[in-house]
Amino acid sequence: MMNNARHAVDASCRTHARERGFALVVSLLILVILTLLGVSMFGNVGLQERMAGNTREKNRAFAAAQTALQYAQWWLTQGANATQGVVCNNAPSPSAPIRVCSNQLSSATTVPWTTASTYQPQSGVMTFSSSGGVNTYNSAPQFYIQYIGPGIGTGGSLYRITAWGSGGNANAVAVVQSVYLVGGGGGGHTAANNLGGS
Repeated sequence: MMNNARHAVDASCRTHARERGFALVVSLLILVILTLLGVSMFGNVGLQERMAGNTREKNRAFAAAQTALQYAQWWLTQGANATQGVVCNNAPSPSAPIRVCSNQLSSATTVPWTTASTYQPQSGVMTFSSSGGVNTYNSAPQFYIQYIGPGIGTGGSLYRITAWGSGGNANAVAVVQSVYLVGGGGGGHTAANNLGGS
């Protein structure tokens, strides 16, 4: 009888020992799962931060290109600037930094352009630095004005303006383009096109 009681106590101890071992294994598995979830969440936060930074730089590049485009449109409406243009095979001269070209830009998406005009805003409006930094742009935006021909039935002239700008680094570039009507019964009219960016 005593022998049976001892066997019952031994069996009970072994069962409790197995139960405690099982609880330990389950606890360790839950801890590993929670650790993996935490690490995954931190990695996701870093990715989202990089994506937000890239979006910010692309928007800054687009704004810089748009600013240069609008300046070129304004420049065309001033005085006798809206001409039929000249063949542009090299960089503009310091005496005539902005010009109208009669030939098309060779490659709109390969920047910087050697034959384009550089947009230099008033001091303090945009800061340029190839090393980057807060509120700086990698380089000054450029624009290229091409005379297309007379606007049929409008009495004005059509110009294709292509502009590019960069964000805070050389990898954030946007290229925009518009066809602009000068003259012919009023101010300029435009049809815009975003050529893309990176």
